[in-house]
Amino acid sequence: MYENKVKERFKNSRCVWGVSLTDASDLEAKLTVSTGVDFLWVDLEHRPFDVNDVRWVPIICRQHDCSCVVRVAGLDPQLIKKALDIGANCVMIPQVNTAEEARLAVKYAKYPPQGSRGISPLWTVFMDVPWDEYLPVANNETCVIVQIETPEGIRNLEEIANVEGVDVVFAGPTDLSASLGHIGQTRHPDVLAFLEDFPRRVQACGKMAGITFADLDSCDRAYQQGYRFISFGSISCHGQQGLKTHLKRFRGLEGITT
Repeated sequence: MYENKVKERFKNSRCVWGVSLTDASDLEAKLTVSTGVDFLWVDLEHRPFDVNDVRWVPIICRQHDCSCVVRVAGLDPQLIKKALDIGANCVMIPQVNTAEEARLAVKYAKYPPQGSRGISPLWTVFMDVPWDEYLPVANNETCVIVQIETPEGIRNLEEIANVEGVDVVFAGPTDLSASLGHIGQTRHPDVLAFLEDFPRRVQACGKMAGITFADLDSCDRAYQQGYRFISFGSISCHGQQGLKTHLKRFRGLEGITT
């Protein structure tokens, strides 16, 4: 129950593969984690739902030996605390720009003495987990993911990656394209060059490099480049592609190609 796949697989030089939750749906979460993915990414930064809307998702993940990654809306101790208290064991903080901000992210995610997180995890009640069993291992279980998206974050990449307690340094392709002067052009040569070099720089600091793509070819390439925390879409995305493929097959029975 307390094994965080992201941290355990990194120790063993393994890659972790996960997908996103596209809506605040317990059913979608259950169907997704039942596939055997290593993590489920719940985005509270850009999606319209909030922590209360996904309160059962981390518990569903724990029941299926899947790490739950919650991306909070910003570097806020209250948002980080709430995400972890509902049972997430990975917290992602967007737009981390400096080593000091990375240290704050770790501080807010960890219990004393390593941090300042207040103590009242709610998920333990629903899984009959006693605090005296969970609290001593909570800091080791919790994975801190910091996202590099801004010009300042790019300049301070190594300083951020070297912060103790940071586990994954995540490259956000879309925001990085804007920061590199090519907004929306994630395939621009400058963006691709930065992303190709990113995992080498992060790994030199002893940390795991993360990224997300929806298409499988980009995920293949990311793995070859050294990324070891890779989000590759969602059950909705791949389900839609499957429907398109099957529909094309059935249209073919009628001699129709479109």
